[in-house]
Amino acid sequence: MKRVLSFEIGTLFTRYALFVDGKMGIPGTIATPTDDIDSFYDALVHVVERQDGGIDGIDGIAMSVPGFIDTERQLAITAGALRILYKHEIGKELQERLKRKVPMWMENDANCAAMAEKLNGNAVTFNDFALITIDTGVGGALFLDGKIRRGKDWRAGELGMMVPNYEKGKFLTLQNYLSTIMLAERYAQVFDVPVGSIVPASLFRRLDEPGVFAIVQEWIDYLAIAVFNTVTALDPECVLLGGGICREQAVLPMVNESLNRMPPWNDFRTTVRKCRHTSNAGLLGAYYALMTEVWGINPVPTK
Repeated sequence: MKRVLSFEIGTLFTRYALFVDGKMGIPGTIATPTDDIDSFYDALVHVVERQDGGIDGIDGIAMSVPGFIDTERQLAITAGALRILYKHEIGKELQERLKRKVPMWMENDANCAAMAEKLNGNAVTFNDFALITIDTGVGGALFLDGKIRRGKDWRAGELGMMVPNYEKGKFLTLQNYLSTIMLAERYAQVFDVPVGSIVPASLFRRLDEPGVFAIVQEWIDYLAIAVFNTVTALDPECVLLGGGICREQAVLPMVNESLNRMPPWNDFRTTVRKCRHTSNAGLLGAYYALMTEVWGINPVPTK
């Protein structure tokens, strides 16, 4: 029986949960310390010590972290907005602050989202799939040949960096068209309202309004382009759409409709699905990463 403490490190909050024999306990949350690196480690150590049995009751620690993560050295090359973590060997440095050495694994957060879907989400039966995540930024992950594809510089899966429209936007990336921020800004521009007053996901409940529908349809078309380009490059079994906005009921049918308008799509017809996991994806994926990468165990599906 393995007892794994999993962390999902976020810009504002850090979530954690203890997995016991493959079953996830009730998650907890702390504010992510951002003043200095010592405060960050102190907070994680405090969470470890509060577990039943403390560090002696834990067999492994797993972490989901934003940014480019060198998994061989367990080094955060970057860490998104968490600049205090840049260039830190987080696993090694946390280990030095604990009273006993335990196996550790740190993984990029988008890769963790893909691993969570492989563990017990909507990609359990697939060995080749891609994941596109949409929030205030656009990211992605590639799970190919039965494992995460990280790339030579740990940057594989940066699907938001594709250039979708050179004629109109020159070298603007997909992120400049597809982030939820851009959807809100487009609405604010058309209707002359403050950007801060817009909840992007709510626009999908106003599709009967022609002006709103036109804005959303343009956004959906760019999402379909992202799916199409990913499929033509990788030929995966499935493309998963993640992020809170992709859980809106209208998103998937609209994406499929947009894809069907592309004549070349007939040659691919790849399955497109929504992710099953949102809030717990980092916790589940980090757990999966530790089990497979450190112990070579293919964990049984959890509930």
